Amino acid sequence: MQGIHQVFEKHENVELFVNYMDTKRRSEPDYFELLRDLYATKYQHFKFDAIISSDDHALDFLLQYRDELFPQTPVVFSGLNAFTPDRIKGHAGYTGVYESYDVAGTIDLIRQLHPSVKQIAAITDETRSGNIFKSLLESAEQELPSQLKINYLHNYSPEKLITTLQQLPENAIVLWAIYLRLPSGSTFSSSESVKLVSESSRLPTYCVWDVVGQGVVGGKITSPNFQGETAANLVLKIFDGTAADNIPVTGSPLVNIFDFHFLEKFSIDLDRLPSNSIVKNKPQSIYEQYREYVWIFSVIIFLLLVTIIFLVAIILLKRHKDKFEGMAMHDQLTGLYNRHYLQEVAAHKLAEALRHGYSLCLLVLDLDHFKKINDTHGHIVGDFVLQELSVLLENFSRGEDIVARIGGEEFVMLLDHCNVAEAKGKALVIKDKVSQLNPRGIPITISIGIASLKESGEPFSKLLDRADKAVYIAKNQGRNCVVTV
Repeated sequence: MQGIHQVFEKHENVELFVNYMDTKRRSEPDYFELLRDLYATKYQHFKFDAIISSDDHALDFLLQYRDELFPQTPVVFSGLNAFTPDRIKGHAGYTGVYESYDVAGTIDLIRQLHPSVKQIAAITDETRSGNIFKSLLESAEQELPSQLKINYLHNYSPEKLITTLQQLPENAIVLWAIYLRLPSGSTFSSSESVKLVSESSRLPTYCVWDVVGQGVVGGKITSPNFQGETAANLVLKIFDGTAADNIPVTGSPLVNIFDFHFLEKFSIDLDRLPSNSIVKNKPQSIYEQYREYVWIFSVIIFLLLVTIIFLVAIILLKRHKDKFEGMAMHDQLTGLYNRHYLQEVAAHKLAEALRHGYSLCLLVLDLDHFKKINDTHGHIVGDFVLQELSVLLENFSRGEDIVARIGGEEFVMLLDHCNVAEAKGKALVIKDKVSQLNPRGIPITISIGIASLKESGEPFSKLLDRADKAVYIAKNQGRNCVVTV
């Protein structure tokens, strides 16, 4: 996610929706079906331009349900533990970046730094990733000399794992492959898991994917940040017009990464590390410390010289940030809330009304003959009419109400603590005030449909559909009227 955000935060026109599937806890078919139903409801009125998937379960879900939920939407996958072209064969609109792993390379690294090692205690869980890593370890074991064995600590409970680690011989090394889901079904974060392993063993711990900095010595690993950045950049290529099918699937580079604190703890000399290794948390030399002060001093002088420019830049950046946040939930023409924000907040409003037993009504307001206004007076005047109407609607709303523009000339008012009689009274006042508005001397009227939340409850989409049907009835009755269903 850091890699994805680092790319998209440079592009103000990208709106990112994040849905955590939580498949480290649940990943069975029944759970996928529930997610399908959730996303079908959540995004039934939304069209995505691209989808990024992270990890194997997310891609499996999209291969099964993409065409049903998001037809023809290009998919960029990332974070796959094992990928072959057959994985996406027969599926159009898929590309991405997969994680490259070199388990054998990490084992060679262990042998190089610990020549006397006779046993590698490999820790894996029963997740899909865990079984993939176990399979990779088994393949790598075929090439090892007979005196070096891999002890598979697969799907152990924390208690059994701690006991086993404490009893390992001096000529053993620990390899944390993945251990995030316990046999009981509960989960660890990677930092919690690595901490448990490293604190339970007096021996060095290595890894095959990037948890360096959480308690391991190091490993030959790929960068999750690289995965996210690459996936986001592939999406930008798609936005520029390149078809996903024309973008080749790629792997990710591998690099030897170490944590200085643990190199020092286990007396591993830096000179013994492979060339081009990355060492995190390495203390700076005196020269590096001195150079940093020089740069800091130079930057301070520079900032003093360009203070005005710097302050202006800060103000502009803040404006851009505020504009981006506002665009995410407001209609750009009228300043009212947009359909996306309405859908997000409506579910909470409906749930609160049901929980506390108070009335809630939805008004759908449709400006009559708006196309004629645009055709006769032009779109600029039409926009002005919509803006004037928006001001009127805001003036007739309370602090707890939600006023949104959900279409060209279609508006919605979600009224808390308001029964049908009160809603109809408010709608009639609004109808009369609209008739008196006459923006730019143009007479306008409005048709209003009202629906109240059923006592038994209902989804927002059903409530909106009923209010929308009431508007059509109002239109058929000659317009400029209020209809309740």
